[in-house]
Amino acid sequence: MTCDCAKTNKIMFLGLDGADPMLIKRLTDEGKLPNFKKMLEIGVSTEDLGMQGALPTITPPNWASLATGAWPNTHGITCFWNHTVGKPLDVLDFGWDSELCKAEYIWNAFDRAGKKSIIFNYPTSWPPTTENAIVVDGTSMFTNLRGYIDYEKVYECAEGDFPIQEIPHEADLSGTDCRVEGEVSSLKAEIKNFEGFGYSHPGLVTAEGGSEEEADSAKCDRVLTPIKSAQGWKNAPAGAKEVVLPVNNGQARRYGLITAGDGETYNKLQIFVSKQAEEPIGEALVNEWSQWIYDTFSVNGVNKPVAYKIKLIGLDPDGSNMKFYYSFVLDLKPQKYFYPTEIGAELYEKIGPMMQPSNFDRHNPIADTIVLETMEEMYQWHIKAIDYLLDNYEWDLFYSHIHGIDMLNHFYLDYTLEQTTSDYKRYREIILRMYEISDYYIGKLIKRLEDGKVTIVIASDHAAIARNHHVPHPLIGDMWGLNVGIMSDLGYTKLKEVDGKFEVDWENSQAIAQRATFIYLNIKGRDPQGIVDPEDYDRLVEKIIDDLYNYRDPNTGRRVISFAMNKSDMEVLGLGGPHCGDIFYMMEPEFNRTHGNGLSNMSLNGYSLKCLFMMAGAGVKKGEVLSRRVRIVDVVPTLCYLAGAPMAKDVEGGVIYQALEDWI
Repeated sequence: MTCDCAKTNKIMFLGLDGADPMLIKRLTDEGKLPNFKKMLEIGVSTEDLGMQGALPTITPPNWASLATGAWPNTHGITCFWNHTVGKPLDVLDFGWDSELCKAEYIWNAFDRAGKKSIIFNYPTSWPPTTENAIVVDGTSMFTNLRGYIDYEKVYECAEGDFPIQEIPHEADLSGTDCRVEGEVSSLKAEIKNFEGFGYSHPGLVTAEGGSEEEADSAKCDRVLTPIKSAQGWKNAPAGAKEVVLPVNNGQARRYGLITAGDGETYNKLQIFVSKQAEEPIGEALVNEWSQWIYDTFSVNGVNKPVAYKIKLIGLDPDGSNMKFYYSFVLDLKPQKYFYPTEIGAELYEKIGPMMQPSNFDRHNPIADTIVLETMEEMYQWHIKAIDYLLDNYEWDLFYSHIHGIDMLNHFYLDYTLEQTTSDYKRYREIILRMYEISDYYIGKLIKRLEDGKVTIVIASDHAAIARNHHVPHPLIGDMWGLNVGIMSDLGYTKLKEVDGKFEVDWENSQAIAQRATFIYLNIKGRDPQGIVDPEDYDRLVEKIIDDLYNYRDPNTGRRVISFAMNKSDMEVLGLGGPHCGDIFYMMEPEFNRTHGNGLSNMSLNGYSLKCLFMMAGAGVKKGEVLSRRVRIVDVVPTLCYLAGAPMAKDVEGGVIYQALEDWI
């Protein structure tokens, strides 16, 4: 039932993945984020704009806590990937799954009172858990990330007579780039090299002094295709040149016509379905984007309407060389990840296609610009789609998430340090631009505060730190799989070579470091390949913890592990249960990765891992700075209280009364 003491009519929760309150405070003080500043002037926050997050400082468990008011040991989502006791220790389940969550979501609590919800790209919200809601995705980082038909490409074209070459990107199922491709629900973690990384991590310094990120293969598909004189066209102007373009995963061809607007200087690319077509389906000038290109691709024998854009990155004046970017191709009739199903088609019809943010090869100005431009267009689509849904459908609760800041943290944050690169100022500008895009996004959505009947919370799940690349990552704490380096040094994990690849030698491995912060003993009767007698459990846990504290980084001589806890002790941090390891550990600040291995109040090199917290609107004090500590589990009970809705059943936090107008 709904309480008649409600302080607000509607609740909006705006989640900004990876947003750093320390950086926001600095940029706001510098006058660079006017809409965040407005939120502070009309609402409440803490002195540092932050709140205590859940551990580990990873996306899925923290968003689950922000939607349930429960800690990870209660809701059961404990890292980017989850592990379930009884499965092999190298088998992990994708954490962005509502079926893994054992606590009640706030939208289910609202549903019990007959209140309606709109859940927009919220992590761990898919599959839908209530029929009384509109749900837009929630399966991954970006809206409909699994709904594209063709991967993004860069076409490199040059005059000549050579065969077309298609070079696919390296598929990444781990999530290291804030993307997980395809229908992935579980994986078997593999060892890629003797040093023991389950998955290569951006920014890891190699023996040659470069980074793995720089050495990785292309993040997008590459197509090399020849430019020739236009022949056999129905409407090609004199002097035009042509290029054949593989599309639809190489299953189809489109035809590019390169023309000179003044008859001499080549400056335009037009895309045709065939050389005999009357009109192009799209075109772009040098250094400009096309409009949306509407096309039809065949997928498993079914013709599907699709949309994509191109950007003409470069074209020599004589037309001899050309390079252009081709975006992810959107399926305009989505059958998945929208509930009800017709909502997806309705949004595309009413506001147009969405742009999937680029995963383009980084660290050159052209690629970085495309990353930012595609990200900004996705944010614009979110604004329009959210406004459309809120204006045209009944709602009492709106819960959303957008992932741009976190993605760019992983791409660029380390490079904002002067000790990492001489180009650090350019990378700082990229990060600033991402926060400006987020500020604009916030500004458009907080306009709903003007009617005095809406309450808005802006929050993040964690932030990120920048690391000096001259300090190598210790080989432990890989949120995307297994990491056997330090545990191998300590003698607990053994490797063996099988058919030229390294595997864990389970018959001789007593324990394994798994995911961001957990260590599992390989226990007989519990783990399929167990060798440790259960009677030795407590003794071995204690010994491993002792060895972790005693371990010193060979490069610096410093202690790597900040603290380690056994299964019982970790409960004081809201951890434990069947999806946590036998040991939980945190790392010393300088050894942390971008996020995940450090406490949520940690800071380093001008950045932090803190969670952002701001609240304004109906029932909330104005211009107040809270002296109490706010925790991530306090958000849901506060919103339930303000709305007069039933409390979510598994709430472990408390109402932030000090932020409310009726509190003395």
